[in-house]
Amino acid sequence: MKEFSLRPDHLIRDEVKSYCETLKRWVNERVLPHEDVLDDYWDWTERPEHTLIHDLFKELWIDLGLQKAFIPREYGGEGDWSTVENGAVIVEVARGDFGLACTGFLQSWVVASVMLPKPNDYLMKQLAEWLLGSEPFPMCNAITEPHGGGNVEDPRLKGSAIRTRAKREGDTWVINGHKLWPSAFREAKAFLVICSIEGEQFPNNIGQFIVPADTPGLTTGKPYKKMGAAIDTCGDIWFENVKVPKENKLHEGEDEVKSLIAKETIGRACSTAFAIGIMRRGFEILRSYVENREIGGKPMKEHGVIVHELGQIVTDMVTAESVFWNTLIRLDHPEVYGPPWDHGQLVAASICQNVATECAFKVINRALELMGSYGYAKEGKIEKLFRDVKISQIVVGGQMLRLLEGARYYFGTETI
Repeated sequence: MKEFSLRPDHLIRDEVKSYCETLKRWVNERVLPHEDVLDDYWDWTERPEHTLIHDLFKELWIDLGLQKAFIPREYGGEGDWSTVENGAVIVEVARGDFGLACTGFLQSWVVASVMLPKPNDYLMKQLAEWLLGSEPFPMCNAITEPHGGGNVEDPRLKGSAIRTRAKREGDTWVINGHKLWPSAFREAKAFLVICSIEGEQFPNNIGQFIVPADTPGLTTGKPYKKMGAAIDTCGDIWFENVKVPKENKLHEGEDEVKSLIAKETIGRACSTAFAIGIMRRGFEILRSYVENREIGGKPMKEHGVIVHELGQIVTDMVTAESVFWNTLIRLDHPEVYGPPWDHGQLVAASICQNVATECAFKVINRALELMGSYGYAKEGKIEKLFRDVKISQIVVGGQMLRLLEGARYYFGTETI
């Protein structure tokens, strides 16, 4: 049976293709057989017993070697994937479960922040020690705040919306504030926290800090029960006089700003892979349905009105993947299109996420409608994807901020 994929295989090395096939088999054997119960594990971090979710993350990160792939080779890891290759790997996991993929690749986002615009050697050695071990080491990016949501990610605000504060006291930084919604907040063993630096002006007023989860003064709440992406835990984090060494700050001045923008660019582009994976899974489910469901003695796929809808689905799938892969290719060629902290690259990633996730949502929505009662029943397996794909449209800044970035760049919008 023909798979749907516009993956640019000529840009992906054979060993990465092989790894993608390994992940696909693992998803088929270990994840999809449990897809109907994954929502029930939204509170897996609160349960006293060992759960299926613990096993899945350990298999993904340790047994399948994903955690080691997040660390560059110069620091002892196996990470040398291009952005296209990274996207291909994420898609395979997201096809199995959005929540699994959303949490599963967070460590790489932290590594990118520490590596860009130039490596922080001290912190990279610390990350290598954590991630190259024999146990899972989940990490959390603490960005969003209660008062303004995606405002923290808006580069035009120059850090003025960040209310989590860091103050330098001798050889330590003291952090106070409140973050919410970050993925993996409950199981994280370390946090990357975006702060406003007290007493400083832009660009020196923005700071990113590595904070181990067991640091005194750091506390977390209970996970939120969300409409989808259940096993990707989200909730509140409080920092009350949390002290970290001065070395735990990622970069200085303009480099910190570049790192933060690069983080957003990479985050938006690679988060699009979640929607691509969800869409591919939806295609598999719908294809099986229209081949085996009959209308008037013929398979659904042989009826004119159904064919029209299937053609619309294929159109949206092609659009989503075309925009997605093209954006990743741009990011792989900074010598042509600029580094990931370039505003043009940020806009490309932002619009990519908006377009591709909207197309993916339309694909899943049409599939649900074509499947009728099976579409909204759990037995049909599409309703979970419908909930998940909606979340994929919202994460990493939100649609409105991403649209705003495009208007600013191409129309010169200045006052908003």
